[in-house]
Amino acid sequence: MYNYTISLIAGLIAMVAVTSSYMFKKRSFYLLFQSITIVFLILSYLFIEQYFSMIGLFIALIRAFTFFMFEKKDKRAPVYLSIIFSVLTLISYFIVNLVILKDARPLDIINLVTLIMYAFFHRIRNYDLMRYLMIMPLGLSILYNVLIFATPFVIISYSFEFVANLVAIVINKKG
Repeated sequence: MYNYTISLIAGLIAMVAVTSSYMFKKRSFYLLFQSITIVFLILSYLFIEQYFSMIGLFIALIRAFTFFMFEKKDKRAPVYLSIIFSVLTLISYFIVNLVILKDARPLDIINLVTLIMYAFFHRIRNYDLMRYLMIMPLGLSILYNVLIFATPFVIISYSFEFVANLVAIVINKKG
């Protein structure tokens, strides 16, 4: 099923969607475009056979949709949901990497930590605080994808998101 070209195209679409997510003032649109980004990142990881990353992002997609629904009701997602999504991420890691693939790597810890950070940081309703906190998992996501040799557009997508996040911080600080 390995197809570098399809992975590259999916990564490009993810890059466009994630960059667009930071252009919206409303958190609900941000979460919607983050969800679109996740769908294409899942496809990108599928076609380079990075299954844990793919499954971890599938859980993140459900999390993003759940948080989006809370945001549409002008409410913050309860912390127990972040805990549940973090536990699901850990369980999926153990099932996929230790039981099925028998391919646990020390690098996976970076991905695990990043996915758990996203689960907690995306529930924060203070948009400015969330942007500051997102610097950590975005930086780790870039590092992880460089180390696993993800397609260039996946790395660029996370890099664009990192830069877009920094630009949003600077713009909001001035305005």
